Amino acid sequence: MLLTLMRHGIAEGFAGSDASRALTPQGKEIVRDVVRGLKAGGWLPGAIVCSPLVRSQQTAALIEEQYPGLPIEVMPQVIHTDPELLDEISYIGLVDPVIVGHNPGISRLAGRLIGASHLAFEPATVACYRLDALPPRSPGQLIWFAPPSFARCFR
Repeated sequence: MLLTLMRHGIAEGFAGSDASRALTPQGKEIVRDVVRGLKAGGWLPGAIVCSPLVRSQQTAALIEEQYPGLPIEVMPQVIHTDPELLDEISYIGLVDPVIVGHNPGISRLAGRLIGASHLAFEPATVACYRLDALPPRSPGQLIWFAPPSFARCFR
């Protein structure tokens, strides 16, 4: 099975609350470019899992623009990348999902999947893994890693 991790795009520095921080225009543009490029390269997620925070939901919506009809699941466990997140995704039967998360949790999960402590994730970074199961029983294989600079290739 494939699991893709993505950190939300660049968000506002200040808002009424952390939960209400929205993507900046530049953040939206970079996410669109990254997703467009990944789609051109053959990336085909089966579902989107995001947090209830605005910036995660906006990033999920930008992915869905390129993949109309792709199911979006909003899960509070994504905020901190809680240990039960992968169990819950497996339980509800999502196949080849992309998780749109936040730092530091998404960086820690990215590293844990390959037996490391973390993997650096700037906003709009995406990584795809091949796993034996969800949750994985052994370290996964990092198939590809796309930092936000990847978007420049598709402008």
